[in-house]
Amino acid sequence: MRCDWFKKNLSAYIDGEVNFLTRWRIKRHLKSCTDCYKDYIRLKNLRKISKIILLKSPEPGFYERLQAKLPRLSPNITLKKTGSLAKFWMLLPLPGKLAIGGVAILILFLLVIYPHLSGSSLNINKFEEEYLRSKEIFSVVEEPAPPLLLVSEER
Repeated sequence: MRCDWFKKNLSAYIDGEVNFLTRWRIKRHLKSCTDCYKDYIRLKNLRKISKIILLKSPEPGFYERLQAKLPRLSPNITLKKTGSLAKFWMLLPLPGKLAIGGVAILILFLLVIYPHLSGSSLNINKFEEEYLRSKEIFSVVEEPAPPLLLVSEER
């Protein structure tokens, strides 16, 4: 069936994991195929619902009881609670993660790399010294006066 490929790629389409050409093909197919469009709506609603559901934390003492059982299996395993920042990062969609990464790279560039890229900075004291030195040089060197031409007027 022709729709099998489209149905297989619907989840990747919704998550924004397909390239431009595939995205265009799927979008065009969804406009013409009602069966695939219904599956698309179902998957999209399922994605919305899964984002709404809050992850419940386990009952108090769960990690301690689990930790007590784990050393028998492997002494190197330790459990850590996932903080709210980690939960936020896991639930953040890919464009949000890319935006945060881009801002971090921009800040790093502006604070660390950019100051080293600029040429020599303008030092006003050195500028004044050079200006005065050049003025002294030009004031000492005088151009010779043009010769005077004496023209007598005869009538």
